[in-house]
Amino acid sequence: MLVEGGYVAGEFQESELYLQCLNLGIIGNPGRDDEPPPLSPEELKDACELTLHVEGMWCSACSWLIEKAIGSESGVVATRVSFASDTAKIHYLPQQIGPEQISAQIDRLGYKSVSRDDLREASVRERNSLLARTGIAFFLLMNTMFFSYVLYVGYFDELSAEIQFIVPFVLLGLSTPAVTWCGFPIHRKAWHSLRVGAPTMEVLLTTSILSAFLYSVYALARGLDHFYFDTATALVAILLLGKLIEHSAKHRAAESIHRLYEMLPRKVRIKSNGQQHLASIEQLRVGDLFVVREGEKIPADGCIVTGSTTVDESFLTGEAKPVPKQQGDAVIGSSMNHAGAIEVEATRTHDATMIYSIIRMVEEALERRSPIERTVDRIARFFVPAVLLVALATACVLALNGAGAEQTLLRAITVLVIACPCALGMATPLAIAAGIGYAAERGILIRDGSAVQRAASVNTAVFDKTGTLTEGKFALVEVLPSGKHPNETLRLLASLEQYSNHPIGNAVVAAWDPDTGGLLDARDVRTFGGQGIEGRVGSGTDTRVALGTAAFVKGFGFQVPVQLTSATHMQAEQGNTVVYFGIGDEGDAGALVLGDRLKASARETCKKLQSDGIEVKLVSGDSARTTSAIASEAGIANYVADALPQDKIAIVEQMQSQGDVVAMVGDGVNDAPALAQSDVGIAIGGGTEIAMESSAFTLLRNDLSLVNEALHTAARTVSTVKQNLAWAFLYNVVGMFLAIVGLLNPLIAAVAMLVSSLSVVTNSLRLKAGQGKFKAKLIEFFFPWIEPSANV
Repeated sequence: MLVEGGYVAGEFQESELYLQCLNLGIIGNPGRDDEPPPLSPEELKDACELTLHVEGMWCSACSWLIEKAIGSESGVVATRVSFASDTAKIHYLPQQIGPEQISAQIDRLGYKSVSRDDLREASVRERNSLLARTGIAFFLLMNTMFFSYVLYVGYFDELSAEIQFIVPFVLLGLSTPAVTWCGFPIHRKAWHSLRVGAPTMEVLLTTSILSAFLYSVYALARGLDHFYFDTATALVAILLLGKLIEHSAKHRAAESIHRLYEMLPRKVRIKSNGQQHLASIEQLRVGDLFVVREGEKIPADGCIVTGSTTVDESFLTGEAKPVPKQQGDAVIGSSMNHAGAIEVEATRTHDATMIYSIIRMVEEALERRSPIERTVDRIARFFVPAVLLVALATACVLALNGAGAEQTLLRAITVLVIACPCALGMATPLAIAAGIGYAAERGILIRDGSAVQRAASVNTAVFDKTGTLTEGKFALVEVLPSGKHPNETLRLLASLEQYSNHPIGNAVVAAWDPDTGGLLDARDVRTFGGQGIEGRVGSGTDTRVALGTAAFVKGFGFQVPVQLTSATHMQAEQGNTVVYFGIGDEGDAGALVLGDRLKASARETCKKLQSDGIEVKLVSGDSARTTSAIASEAGIANYVADALPQDKIAIVEQMQSQGDVVAMVGDGVNDAPALAQSDVGIAIGGGTEIAMESSAFTLLRNDLSLVNEALHTAARTVSTVKQNLAWAFLYNVVGMFLAIVGLLNPLIAAVAMLVSSLSVVTNSLRLKAGQGKFKAKLIEFFFPWIEPSANV
């Protein structure tokens, strides 16, 4: 709020700058124009939110189908369905539609919806059902192949009439449960997708399976010699095996979110009227006192009012060392209390805590589709009808050229199976989910999945100074003359700054020794973003106090003497921050000299970014001399000083107009507009909430090296998406050509489809595993019952 100034959160939301950002669609829309704009608070004010786990989604077309069907229901305001995590988030008007009706509609589409509390049980149930169907399908397939072999032998050696009569009925008996019961999930999804006019890939699969099966029944009834019961059964078995593998991949994403939910405390020990009582966490309100005993989780964010302890915050920061806490310190919900009992005043309700915000951001990241994913989704919607037409055209051409019914049927079935867009539908969401999961393990929270694609193209990184490149832990170095005694001056300034939350304000308050006297009251306190703070201090005859930039202080009638200017220039050249102040209604201004240090990782981070071809720029509200000194120390050639929040937005916009893809790195309230305006906003851990809400990426640790890690992870994720899509498109194009010319049969096509899906899954898994861990992750994924070996 001084020099690099700011607003406290409430003041920022009431400011003209914030309203301008809202009107421009900057705040609250980190996805920018790549994603449909979110509904406004006004549109959602009467809506309730429902989050469901959806069983049975087998491709991204399934999520689109559910969105289309549920979104058209009267009373549904907004619907977002994530294929990667099997979740659906629905905003609805309770007076028009209820959760039961929404769940029933999802069930009518052929899926199964369950509440968040039943997520793990539902996922296990779905996996067990799929595993049972797959196992029985393969058992029936082996027996079907054995009896089919008897008929194949009959083409070369004459069989008895009894065997020729009985074996086809045995094949019918074995294949019928495989096609009907084992393949029921496939047929059900196909039927429901056709019923709502949005055919999915299951239509291709069902058409293939039933064509082979029904033709074989027809041949049996007519007494013909050729049957394809084995083909129909093999298609069901291989397809189910592919779906089982895909389910395991998606289960990982859903399980990660579920583990986060498990970290949320369920009970709180509220203290009122001197008595303690256990209550549901939903009953906790801001301002309530609650007690946390040794060894218990802290149920909500708050401030310690009694006691001292050490707290394990490793779930958020990654630092295993417990952090000492005492009266007045803030504590984070879901962290572990180690050393002693404490009483805490709640500063947030359970659904506004840091961990709950993280969960919400992760879910939003998985829900938000990247531009690549939306393009692929649009292609997939037209792909199924197109493939049906190609298969029909192939059959017609063969029939017109005199091909037999069997050859025509097999060729059409092969086209349908080989063209199934399973790999295409999984290519993008699985890779992005894996990238988000890997980033989270590294301490990088991605709240906007669509920003991953933009982050991979970043060519300019803009850094804020205070609290971002520097520690932001100012210490008062010197009070330059203002005509009053330094102690009296400092007391007046600290009395004003106690209403500030800026690092400089905190440093001024910390410099005052409370043993020498208490701070005074202040009134009419006003903050001016990027410029300073002003108010009246004391009781009775109030003293006017202004603190900020030289221009800010001059605006209140104070003069800056030449000798003071010379002294502050020398301090600024040494990298110190200078803040001017005026006391009284007129007279000469004074100055505070505060020191701040460059973060240990700042110079190396900037060097690595530049070696990757990314231009680095420093934008600060501090003076030109101080900004220049910090830029030089960090190895940054380009910098802008004396930048207000509006100036930071203009600077980012100017670079974007020149074709640059800009990543903005900041931590403060005043950085929020620029963070949201940039193509990729990166908020530093420990910064303000509004900065994190305006950013696509949040670094959970106050470590600048994570900026490089975030951009590298985004680049690897996009590279993996492109590899997956290249393989999937190549597979479909080449496979369809081979199927049309007759160089494939249905069984080879089914196996090829399975291999294609496996390639996408394993390639995405390689991304999440990271360097040197792919083999172990691969074994854990496909054989979860095997204990990990230290030698792997």
